[in-house]
Amino acid sequence: MKIFKFILGLLIVLLATGAFAQEEINENNCLNGDVVFIKKSGFHNQHGTDEKSKYNFAGIIFWENGYPIVYFSDEPLKKCALSDFIKSSEGKKYDIKRLIDPALLTNETINTMQVFATAKLGSAYDAKEALNNEEFYNAEFVWTIYKTCLGVYLCEPKENGTASADKKFIGHGLANKHVSVRDIYRSEILQ
Repeated sequence: MKIFKFILGLLIVLLATGAFAQEEINENNCLNGDVVFIKKSGFHNQHGTDEKSKYNFAGIIFWENGYPIVYFSDEPLKKCALSDFIKSSEGKKYDIKRLIDPALLTNETINTMQVFATAKLGSAYDAKEALNNEEFYNAEFVWTIYKTCLGVYLCEPKENGTASADKKFIGHGLANKHVSVRDIYRSEILQ
C-alpha cells in the first residue's frame, strides 16, 4: 500500500510540474508557405505511407489575422489553427519545412497560393489518390499548390502502379501518377 501511495504521489508531482508536457509550439517560427507534417492516427492512404512512416499527413501554413492557419485536404478540404492541426497528431509530434530558396516566395506568390487554397476550401477528397482532377488527396493538395502557383515540383510524381499493382488507372500525363507525404517530406528543395 505504501508503494502505491508513493507512486501515486510521484505521478501527481510529475503531472503538476509538467514533466509529461509536450514541447510548446513556436508559432512565431512559421512562415507563409511552410509545409507542416504530422502523424494522423487512423489515416491511411494508398501511396507511400505506412505505420512505420514518420509522418502521413501534411498541410500548408498561411498567416491570417495574426495567426498561422493550416490548409489541408481531408474530407472536405479545410483549414484550422496550426495548434489544432498539431493536436491531431499522434503524441503532438510534427515537423515544419520550408523552401531552401525563400526568394521564390514573394508577397505576390504567397498571395496567389493563399487565394488558390481558399478557393479550394470545401473541395471533395480524392479517393482515387491520383493527380487527375479538381479533387485533392492530402499530399496532392500541398504538391499542387507549389506546382500551380510557383511552378515547383516538391517531389517527382510516381506511377500509380509503383504503389499498388492491383489498381487500374486510366489517363495520360499526371492522371496515372501520384505523390506522397513521405516523398514531399524527403524533398530536396525543402529544409
